[in-house]
Parts: sequence; C-alpha cells; structure tokens
Amino acid sequence: MKPSAKARGEDKPIFLSIGYSTCHWCHVMEHESFESEAIAGVLNDHYVAIKVDREERPDVDRVYMTFVQATTGSGGWPMSVWLTPDLKPFYGGTYFPAGVEMGTARIRRHPAGDRTRLEGRARQGCRVGRGV
Repeated sequence: MKPSAKARGEDKPIFLSIGYSTCHWCHVMEHESFESEAIAGVLNDHYVAIKVDREERPDVDRVYMTFVQATTGSGGWPMSVWLTPDLKPFYGGTYFPAGVEMGTARIRRHPAGDRTRLEGRARQGCRVGRGV
C-alpha cells in the first residue's frame, strides 16, 4: 500500500524524514527520536511515518527540499516534512532535536487533527506558525 493511500485510509497526515547514511545529524536524530518509544508512539498514533534515503530517492528529496528552503530560508539534513495525505507539504524544517523542542510534547502540540487548517496551509504553500 502506498503511504498516501494509507494516510487517507487512516485519516492521518504523513511525517516524512529524509536523510542519508553518512549524515552525522541524521544519525543523531535517529538515535534521539526514532529510537525513542515515546516519540515512536506519537508518530505511529498520529501520522503515517516515512523515512527516505536522499541518495536512493533524490527526486523526493528535491521536491521537499525546495519546499523547506522556500518556507524557512534554509535547508539541510535530516529534513522533516509534514504532508497531507495528498503529499502536499504544510510544515517542514531540518534537524529537530528531541526533548523539549521536538520530542513528544512538541509533536503532540502539532495540529494533526485540524484537517481544514492543514489543507489550507498546504494549498497556500506556507508553513504552520513557529510556535507549533
């Protein structure tokens, strides 16, 4: 099943993480966030989570890096992008450290359930406010 079909079927946004094998901060984020049972639980409960190696899928990396650079003014890896089930990005950025800034508390505050707002933001091509 394609991730977009799974996201539509489960009525969840997609959390996309893009990195590569020799990226130091990608490994740090993997250890801090993706190996955390608490964060994995939030991701699995509220999102369809996808991890992509930019070296294997440069086409996917290019599309979402363009969004992150356009909305934040910079880019890099690891890159995290939140998408509608139709693969439209509504929020993104680079390395989000675990804990207070990105851990379960911050992910829980993300407006995953506000479908109308997210789809509107995705159509506008802008990111959700910095306080999310």
